[in-house]
Amino acid sequence: MSKKILLITSLIFLSSCATTNIQELGDKFLDLINPSEAPSEVVDLSEPALVLIADSGGFTEEELDTLSNDELIEIAKEKGLEDILVLDADGNLQNRDEVIKALTENLIILDEDGNLKNKDEIVEALAEGTAKNKTAALELENSGIPSTLYFAFDDTEIDEAATRVIIAHANFMQSNPSVRLRLEGHADERGTREYNLALGENRALSVKEVLGLYNLEDRVVVVSYGEEQPIAIEHNEEAWEKNRRVEFVYY
Repeated sequence: MSKKILLITSLIFLSSCATTNIQELGDKFLDLINPSEAPSEVVDLSEPALVLIADSGGFTEEELDTLSNDELIEIAKEKGLEDILVLDADGNLQNRDEVIKALTENLIILDEDGNLKNKDEIVEALAEGTAKNKTAALELENSGIPSTLYFAFDDTEIDEAATRVIIAHANFMQSNPSVRLRLEGHADERGTREYNLALGENRALSVKEVLGLYNLEDRVVVVSYGEEQPIAIEHNEEAWEKNRRVEFVYY
């Protein structure tokens, strides 16, 4: 993004935050962006102020990384960036890195009143990154590398053939450092709902463990659907074999 400036109402405010804890810093930073009271100290904004957050004692990528997903969601909403949030069916944040990037590397442009000015540019930049990742994922799919692993009944074991598939995905992720992976675990209909949710999760975790050998675990999230999303609805062994699976979903 070409515009990487941050217009703020008080340089003194940011420089004073160096010893403040993360929660207090977040509250102060949000108050700066959406002030509830008139600031007591105001920098002359007749000239635009060029300030990098990381250099001024405010929010850095490392500090944002310590926040929970719920806190990041709230900060993004406070700044009018709901469009960049990718949430699963349970409301869990799926694109944590992209949200942090929008709040730091892309830097937010504010007007003199602290209102967000470049929402469209931020959303566009993230959309371009998402489109690039989807293109890479499509190329992976067309290469013939399976995006689904199948498991034996009531089993989470990764066999030799599955290991080779996971290694191929690890190589893909290393060649495309911006992509993130969601591992979706599934089970067949036999067993209780709770048991199958745990079984689907453990299958996905088994795949993630192998990817962890390549230091990729930070870019992988695990979701379990248990028996809730079968791809074959018949009640026989052939259908059950298809439903005992882990799917690789890139974003």
